[in-house]
Amino acid sequence: MSAPLGRWTEGPLALELAAAEGALVLAWRGRSEHREPGRFLVPVLDDALARARSAGVRLVLDFTAVEYMNSSTFTPIVKLVDQARRSAVSVALEYSLERKWQALSFSALRTFETKDGRVTVTGR
Repeated sequence: MSAPLGRWTEGPLALELAAAEGALVLAWRGRSEHREPGRFLVPVLDDALARARSAGVRLVLDFTAVEYMNSSTFTPIVKLVDQARRSAVSVALEYSLERKWQALSFSALRTFETKDGRVTVTGR
């Protein structure tokens, strides 16, 4: 990946956006414990989606390094996936199979996958 295009932090959660070949990758690190994470996350996710749309590349949300996310954190993520589906932006959610909570939480998001592969949810 190239140099970061943006970095955002809110308490113990850090997000970093970087360009990769054919994609923008938003890497999540730390813990998302805020009661209303949308205040922090929505502007970051909107910006990342707009950049991916403008560049004509896939947006990858890399959750593999996240230690913990409360259930409130999933609402802005689901909204992003919905926006991407409506705007024809390709989005990939990647999570860690080694973190049991991630495997359980993200497997539920597979219902948002599209048959054409524009929205994917992948454990690795």
